[in-house]
Amino acid sequence: MRNYSTFGVSPDLSPDLSPDLSPAVRDVPGGVELSVFCQPKAARSALVGMHGGALKAKVKAPPVEGKANRALLELLSGALAVPPGRLTLVSGEQSRNKRIRVDGVDAATAIGAIMAALAPLSADR
Repeated sequence: MRNYSTFGVSPDLSPDLSPDLSPAVRDVPGGVELSVFCQPKAARSALVGMHGGALKAKVKAPPVEGKANRALLELLSGALAVPPGRLTLVSGEQSRNKRIRVDGVDAATAIGAIMAALAPLSADR
């Protein structure tokens, strides 16, 4: 049985496919910090929703020599429409649980951009 709790499906199965991103995005001086759960070696790279209070991202790259981390930063850079140089891996270099700092973006803008990146996935359901 599929667990729909991360997408806010109520017990009566009325789908609200908009995940609550607020636990994964927090304001810090000069930008935001994202909590991200990264799954490497996926079939395709995409932001897919929430996982345990963190934004879930799948990346095609393997977790070897920092390839998955670079792919994650590239994915987030595109989703947030910011240059890659504004993203910094704060922690989680060798873990699936990561913290990413994004300079020059506020939480509301980040959440809106991430929701827009998730919207094509919601339309497929």
